[in-house]
Amino acid sequence: MIFQESMVIPSLYTREDQMLIERWMRSVPAYPERDDLADANRVAEIALYSVQCRLPQGLSIKEDGSATLGRKTWQNPVGLRNKLVFPIHLLEVDRDDSQLDIKCPEACYATLLPGYNAYVITISQDSAESYGYFDVAISCFQAVDEKNSIAADAALILREWWQFQHKELRKPHWNRLLKQGLIDAGSALRLRNEVWSTVENTDGILS
Repeated sequence: MIFQESMVIPSLYTREDQMLIERWMRSVPAYPERDDLADANRVAEIALYSVQCRLPQGLSIKEDGSATLGRKTWQNPVGLRNKLVFPIHLLEVDRDDSQLDIKCPEACYATLLPGYNAYVITISQDSAESYGYFDVAISCFQAVDEKNSIAADAALILREWWQFQHKELRKPHWNRLLKQGLIDAGSALRLRNEVWSTVENTDGILS
């Protein structure tokens, strides 16, 4: 995917942001255990700044009984971006495969980056254990106006993401759909079953 310099809105991104986004776009898709996800994390933070409070949040309990939130927060150096960059919630699934019924939420968003005419797809967890970061941008697609088209293009990227995890990383299927967003429950379950054809329980659970 190639973007022209003239398309970038300087008032929304620092020069470092622009170089980072363009470098990341030349290397997508970005997958764990195959690619360096440092740029993918920073692009995700550019895209997700305004919804930090809604992202999966880990909680650890210390010996003294006090609780500590695991997710870090980050600052946005460009104020105007807060008014023009709006992540769209796609879905949230439970990736727990421990058999201990410990919820491991993974939230997916699509965010239009003005000036690049592209939607960035991000994955967020409540821990950095799986990917090395809490948030990563995995791929992008050129912007479209219709919500149905956004959902369809985002679903294709998520299916490829899950296929890589299934085939290359031997990851099991996600267990439950925790929240539906632009991608509804029926579509999410169909996508899962297209990737993991041996899913025992194809119903999923909305909680």
